[in-house]
Amino acid sequence: MATLRLDGLKKTYPNGFVALHGLDLTIDDGELLVVVGPSGCGKSTLLRMLAGLEDITEGSLYIGEKRVNELEPVERDIAMVFQNYALYPHMSVAGNMEYALKNRGIPKEERRRKVEETARLIGLQDLLDRRPRQLSGGQRQRVAMGRAIVREPQVFLFDEPLSNLDAKLRVQMRLEIRRLQKRLGVTAVYVTHDQVEAMTLADRLIVMNEGRIEQLGTPMTLYEQPASTFVAGFIGSPAMNFLNANADGDTLTLPCGSQLTSPVDVHGDITLGIRPEHLVPVEESPQALTVQVELVEPLGADTLAYATLAGQTEPLVVRFDGVRRLNEGDRLWLAPDRERLHVFDPDHGHRLTTTETSTTS
Repeated sequence: MATLRLDGLKKTYPNGFVALHGLDLTIDDGELLVVVGPSGCGKSTLLRMLAGLEDITEGSLYIGEKRVNELEPVERDIAMVFQNYALYPHMSVAGNMEYALKNRGIPKEERRRKVEETARLIGLQDLLDRRPRQLSGGQRQRVAMGRAIVREPQVFLFDEPLSNLDAKLRVQMRLEIRRLQKRLGVTAVYVTHDQVEAMTLADRLIVMNEGRIEQLGTPMTLYEQPASTFVAGFIGSPAMNFLNANADGDTLTLPCGSQLTSPVDVHGDITLGIRPEHLVPVEESPQALTVQVELVEPLGADTLAYATLAGQTEPLVVRFDGVRRLNEGDRLWLAPDRERLHVFDPDHGHRLTTTETSTTS
């Protein structure tokens, strides 16, 4: 296994578009790093550069202690799992899994042993003679993973491997990927647009925005201490609520007239972030946020309410326990959890600390 190190990694296309802006990053040996972000943020370009499928414009890429910028994909000892499986339709499961070993000149008996061991590991031992068209989507994805595992590479790269599966199967395959990665102890980089996948799989998580790393940390760090409104709005489902407010020291005043105690000592106009699960229903109170329910989404274990709050253009999303009964038109009083409030600069979106003052006053 190996570490991955990116030193100022940059990608500029011939038309001048900069897809990646000088990334600096170390991925530890045996770590599962998940890269998440919206379409066009650069996450797939990054993965393709790691794999050798895209040229590196500037900077250096190291696998272990070896600089690999000029190495061909086959020379990098990396295995990639794609979202479309990329299986050979005319080959059996065993044929697909042993293909790379055969190309490397591995003897037939050793190939067979490696394929059978890997098949048992991922539950394909009874399907080795089947063709891909005879398999379900989940089974095909296992074959793609098995083909990567049997090579015993230094690094695994996953390019949105579960995006073609249904919701139930995605959950099952997430668990399998995590279990296998930990069991094999292999370094892995996993790209996805699904923030639930990102939160559940990652040792560490990168949120990318326009070719830059917006924030890097553990999933719970990004959830509890988002560095910007971009991260706060991307991590968490439903997304964080953002409210306009004015800060005067430790007092926040909302357009509706409600006043809240600020977690930081700042002054000026700010953006207040509150997650839907951190709004608590209370009895009528001058300090509470008075809202009117517009739409109710019962989800079983949870119920989401979309409610209007005076002075805010976007509805406030509130998460309730699923047993609570709500109706459109209900009036509610909500108390935000003070320990879970987030304060951001309204112009640039970065998180404000006690030593900062909002740029808008």
